[in-house]
Amino acid sequence: MAEAVIDHFAWLEPARDALNADPAFRKLGSADFRLGLAAGDSARMVTFSAFEIAGVEAAASADLHDADLVIEMSPADWDAYLAQRAAGQGPSLLSLDLELGVVSAPTPLQRLMLERYNRTIQALLDCGARYR
Repeated sequence: MAEAVIDHFAWLEPARDALNADPAFRKLGSADFRLGLAAGDSARMVTFSAFEIAGVEAAASADLHDADLVIEMSPADWDAYLAQRAAGQGPSLLSLDLELGVVSAPTPLQRLMLERYNRTIQALLDCGARYR
């Protein structure tokens, strides 16, 4: 019997829809970048454009080289992080990255996008934690 494929990022679509409908998300400011998310064999490319999340696409982990930033954790670490954030107990992405180095970028300039857009990214992760 074939093993069931688990979509570790099924929460992205409902989180995108909720944030795009939320006026508070727009108040975080304009964001134009591509965020890659990776968990084992699962990967997604999230495109931020102006004041919305313009797209969420399935991607191969190898295709994330087109992303400005990539957050990569094991499936278990993603589950634990989102559960902690949903309970109001987990560290921010910035703190998690300082501790574990979960964010990467192709260039030092693109790496600075983490600090520039951290509130937007954190809003996506926190909203997604409610839908996981």
